This record gives sequence, structure tokens and C-alpha cells, in this order.
Amino acid sequence: MKENKEVLSSVHNAIRILKEFSPDNRELGITQLSNKLNLAKSTVFRLINTLCETNLVQKNPKSQKYKLGIGAFELGFLFYHTVEIRHAATPIIERLVESTRKVARLGVYDRGGVVYLSKKIPRDDYGTISDTGNRVPCYCTAVGKMLLAYQGDEEIDRVLDRPRKKYTTNTITEKQELITELEVIRQRGYALTNEELRLGICSVAVPVFDDFNQLIASLSVTGLKNQFLSGQLQYLVKELKHHSELITENLIME
Repeated sequence: MKENKEVLSSVHNAIRILKEFSPDNRELGITQLSNKLNLAKSTVFRLINTLCETNLVQKNPKSQKYKLGIGAFELGFLFYHTVEIRHAATPIIERLVESTRKVARLGVYDRGGVVYLSKKIPRDDYGTISDTGNRVPCYCTAVGKMLLAYQGDEEIDRVLDRPRKKYTTNTITEKQELITELEVIRQRGYALTNEELRLGICSVAVPVFDDFNQLIASLSVTGLKNQFLSGQLQYLVKELKHHSELITENLIME
């Protein structure tokens, strides 16, 4: 128990250090932080070094003081961008639901999983599509496969080297088979799942890009297997791509 308390205390104090930086205090020294936070200089120095290693803080070689690093900017930008995406996408996802009469979802990548930012259900849905939760694995969902397909080789290997649960008889768990599918997804521009997370349920997803043509999210529709025949599938892909482009346009305009 003592060890856990020490770990939590260190994290808490590291966060306190980060919060001391502000527009009025862009750079701070060890002594300043020690006085402000009532911490020993040795403790501040140790925590600062750890923050520097993660790029949350960086040292100015001229002043010998510290300031927020690129890592802190990346975290803030990620949070801001996530909120921005959801805001821009909400009205467009509602239109997608109306045009396809399917459950629509918007998801972002998170360490081998999908975090759903938004989910909209058609008015005549009677619970056929159950809620799969806020976070699901990448390898057995259309949104997840699309997001994983655009990750670097190192991240794909990291994710696919981990054990994978077989949710149904259709769940693909073999690494090489999944790698091949990710290559196909990148080529054709959309991802499919065929009863891989839940029997009787299929989904299709497309990428959502920002104005720099970088993938930032994935948009999908989900329905019963008999609603994903060849002709219907092509219509759904067309609608998804159209609404994905609308989300990108909304992001640019905001």
C-alpha cells in the first residue's frame, strides 16, 4: 500500500508542476517550482527530468529554466480536436441515419481500440443493434479496422501481437489474415465486418480526414446482415463517403 501511495503522490506532484505554467509564467526554474509547490528541490528536479523525457516539459538551454514541451501541446491539441470533431460531425451523422436508416457511429483510435464519440439510432430501431460500449477492439469492428489500417507498421504489429478474443465464429484472430485485410481496406477505401463482434450484425466504415488529408476518425453504419447485400452495400459506402466529406468540410469551416 505504501508503494501505491508514493506512485500516486508522484503523479499528483507532476501534474501540479505542469499546472504552474501559464501565459504569465511560461518558464520556471527548479527553485521557483520548489517554493511555489512547497516541495524539496530534489523532488522537483526528479519530476522535471521525468517530464522532460516524455516531452511534456523542455529545458531552455539559455535561461536554464523549463517550459511546456511539444508533448503538452499534443495532448491539448488532441483533446481540442476530439471535441471539435464531435461538434462538427453531430448534425451530419443525424442526416446519415435518416438517409440509411441504420445505426451510425463516429469513432477515434485509442491504443488498439475504438472510442466512440457519437452514436445515433434511427427512429424505427427497436433495439436490434445493441450498444457495444464506449470502447471496443479494433480487429473486429469496421470503424476499428479502418482506423488500424492507417496506423504505422510498428503500431499495427504491437496491436496484432497481443492475444485476441474470438467473439463469434466469424471473428478474425490470425495476425497475417488481419494484416492482409488491412491492406485491402487501404486500397478500396472502406472496411467491413461480417458478424465478427455479434452474430447477425454487420457494419461498414469509411475514413474521416482533416484538411491536411490525415485520418482523424472513422464513420460507420451498422445493421442486420440481410441489409448488407452487394447493391445495398455500395449505396451505404457511397452515403458514408459523402457524409465523411461533409464532416471534413465542417471542420475546415469552423
